[in-house]
Amino acid sequence: MAASMLFPRRRPRKGAGPAKIAIAFVAGGVNAAGFAPLGWWPLCLLSFAALFAVWQHSGRGGAAAQGFAFGLGMFGAGSSWMYVSLHTYGGMPPSLAGFCIFLLVAAMSLYPALAGFLQALLPRHSLGARAVCIMPGAYAAVEALRAWALSGFPWLTAGYAMLDTPLAGLSMLGGVHLVSLLALMSAGALFMLLLDATRARATLALLPALGWLLGWQVPELPMTRAQGAAFSVALVQNNVPIESKWDEAGKREVIDDYLAASDTQRAVDLVVWPEAAVPGYFADMTPETVGRMRAHRADFIFGVLTRGPRVGFGGERIYFNSIAALGLRETSDTFYHKRHLVPFGEYVPFGGALQPLMEQFNIPMSNFTAWRAPQPPLRAAGVEFAASICYEDAFPGEWRDQVAEAGALINLSEDAWFGNSLAPHQRLQMARFRALESGRPMLRASNNGLSAVIDWRGRVVQIAPQFERAVVTARVQPRAGSTVHTLYGGMAAWIAMALALAFGGLFGRGEEAR
Repeated sequence: MAASMLFPRRRPRKGAGPAKIAIAFVAGGVNAAGFAPLGWWPLCLLSFAALFAVWQHSGRGGAAAQGFAFGLGMFGAGSSWMYVSLHTYGGMPPSLAGFCIFLLVAAMSLYPALAGFLQALLPRHSLGARAVCIMPGAYAAVEALRAWALSGFPWLTAGYAMLDTPLAGLSMLGGVHLVSLLALMSAGALFMLLLDATRARATLALLPALGWLLGWQVPELPMTRAQGAAFSVALVQNNVPIESKWDEAGKREVIDDYLAASDTQRAVDLVVWPEAAVPGYFADMTPETVGRMRAHRADFIFGVLTRGPRVGFGGERIYFNSIAALGLRETSDTFYHKRHLVPFGEYVPFGGALQPLMEQFNIPMSNFTAWRAPQPPLRAAGVEFAASICYEDAFPGEWRDQVAEAGALINLSEDAWFGNSLAPHQRLQMARFRALESGRPMLRASNNGLSAVIDWRGRVVQIAPQFERAVVTARVQPRAGSTVHTLYGGMAAWIAMALALAFGGLFGRGEEAR
């Protein structure tokens, strides 16, 4: 009776309504609490249930406006770390940094606005079909689009909030976007059952319930297996201040400190330093530095810059953000060069047309070139590593070509740009998902944290505290074999989205319920 008073049977409205706009905005802000570091994932489900509730009786324009408000709340709260990057460490004036963040948040909010518009194209379909299939399918599809369009912004993808739930196991089948779809379907079922739990609707709610059961069982399937001997690793986190790291006078001291910390780890097989731990070019490393590394019992993997050939008529030199692997155990040094660069941080998009804006930043080494050719895994300590640098580990498609041949994953990061914000915790959450998706352990070395060893189920084995010098040590078991996601990427997620939309569209026709 109370539900029917709140949601009386009526035709969709064209207007958004200020109350619905406010509810959507608050729900978006609450949604951010479902992600790391808080990780209150039930709030994520409740926030989507609230969004679907305001969408239920809204027309296309109204639903788009509500989706936009939801995005403003979610990205505004969950991406607040961008201010630290732009102002505190990028040197941008506060007003300009705030304006740029507003523009990015508004641009990202267009995606949930698009999802709202698309789901409203079928306003007269039954409540169950819209809540459990159409709304989740539209939101998940648009969310997947956001992960790669215009360089991609995969932050706050719904599936990440489900990392420590049984649903996360589905990532081995279809990645984070399949997990997102089932989480959104669960939120839709929650809204539907709270509104009017008829027998037919309860039956429809079994769809996401089966997803939870399947996700719990998938990691038990023999997709990957232990292969070869375990190796010991030391991740060196030296907490080098970013404002002094690139100071010419201090570069030698930075390298000496890394060597000194590594010299204490004589019993390990592999030593890992973070992104650009060597603040210069590999070719300029002194014979003394290279000699000390090669004389160590362990092999080394570390971040460094490399020079490419001169290109074009002017013979302009190109540069790469790279990872080097060297030591006594392998016959030759190997390199990985970053493929997915950070817009404005590592290159100027749109052909340099925005160069005047870049003059407001204080970002050293921000004119890199993306590596375009396929790259084999890095080899060190007798193990093949699928490598990524910084936020590349937020894009699982970037390194699927390496994963099948690799025994482990490795990511080197410089998270000092984010300071004491949400971003390092969100990035660790993404890294844990990559380990689970591929069924492989992951080594994550960051300058100021959170450096961690992650097992093949996405669980943190060892972790260093933030903003402290530390060395993380662990024994790691390489694995072989391929998960469904490793073989086919997000295909299973796209198929599931298409099926959800088709099922809702074909079998949910009728008078809109409540």
